[in-house]
Amino acid sequence: MSQSHPASPDALLICISGPDQGKRFAVRESEIVVGRTIQCEVLSDDPDVADQHASFVVRGGKLQFRALHGHLFLDGQRTIESSISLRQQLRIGRSLWELNGQEPAHVQGKWIENLSDRISTVAGVEKIQEFDARDMFSEVLKSRTDDEIEEYFTAGTPATTPPLQAVDTNWPKPWVFFKTFTLSALVYLGFVFAVKEFQNPNLVPGLIMTGAFLIPFSLLIFFYEMNVLRNVSLYQVVKLFLFGGITSLILSLFLFRWAHLDSWLGAMDAGLVEETGKAAALFLIINKLKYRSTLNGLLFGAAVGAGFAAFESAGYALVKGLNGGLNAMLDNITLRGVLSLMGGHTLWTAMVGAALWRVRGDRKFSVEMARDPRFLRIFGLAILLHMLWNSPIALPFYLKNIALGFVAWVVNLGLIQAGLVEVRDMQRHAGTMEGAKDGRLRSV
Repeated sequence: MSQSHPASPDALLICISGPDQGKRFAVRESEIVVGRTIQCEVLSDDPDVADQHASFVVRGGKLQFRALHGHLFLDGQRTIESSISLRQQLRIGRSLWELNGQEPAHVQGKWIENLSDRISTVAGVEKIQEFDARDMFSEVLKSRTDDEIEEYFTAGTPATTPPLQAVDTNWPKPWVFFKTFTLSALVYLGFVFAVKEFQNPNLVPGLIMTGAFLIPFSLLIFFYEMNVLRNVSLYQVVKLFLFGGITSLILSLFLFRWAHLDSWLGAMDAGLVEETGKAAALFLIINKLKYRSTLNGLLFGAAVGAGFAAFESAGYALVKGLNGGLNAMLDNITLRGVLSLMGGHTLWTAMVGAALWRVRGDRKFSVEMARDPRFLRIFGLAILLHMLWNSPIALPFYLKNIALGFVAWVVNLGLIQAGLVEVRDMQRHAGTMEGAKDGRLRSV
């Protein structure tokens, strides 16, 4: 938990996302209660907020809060009573609240962390906490046997899905994605060598497919590993990769034909059209209530986006090869592959899928959910990132793509964190229900 900083005499709390988004209230030295009954000073519209959920008061120049009859999470950590400072986020029910004010000077020096926090705020996701990239990827280079890798992919069936209470909700440590990338890269380099050495055109389709699928599918495996629930089988992922990819491509091509936005947007029209096409493909599967976690939506979105990216890249590589020869084809495959690590369809659609599943929860999908600000915010951001990616703005050393990729990764990591918190909530709820059931049985 970061150090608290003095609050102003009138501390202003603002809801930045969730059912109470847009609400704000000032806290002074008299206690303010947030809840759903008319006795509360601040009325909440959040269905997950208790009748009298939490109280707030300013003491000693600090804004202090305590839980009354509900759960509170400060920067993703469950808290009963504490103080909140600038840059921290407090989750009440499904809504995120922030203390309004100016950042202290020493915080402004942490520009990367500050920028990441601002991106999270704009996207309406919790700020990233307890994330350590070095620790997260510490298992990447560890030696693994083929049996271990095969066992890792044995998940998602009724017999192989772990019990909810056995799920580890700490930040995952993915490693299979790197093994997948290494194997695919070796195969691709083998095709490159064979095509150049033997000049055999029969090798070109294999070169195109392995090169186009290399990065998108490796990223997809990364998101597969992020799904700590392990309730989605590899078969389901591959099926959605293939059918979601071609479905979103066809829908996008129809939209291109009908909209004719390129006449005034140019290449930027792909942001609006293709993100809509990929989101539409997700709508076709969203009513599978078996998969109700934000992490499931993240994985499904990544699958559709990766399929779209792989098929699209294969087409671009073929056209480049026909018009410019082998070297032009290889340059195109390499450039699109490297840039897709910093942004691209897999990351953008993963965001959209996570937001969509986050809104749906365990309910049947309805059109009103697509109008939920939590979804629209992420969907609009994906469109904006895509449009800027295709915009004529040119910066040296691909700085534009790096900046846009930073935004996409921050949002995806924030959604992963939100998904982990969601699983913790599910575990607590299941534990509470089990405890209540045991209590009833003992009383009989």
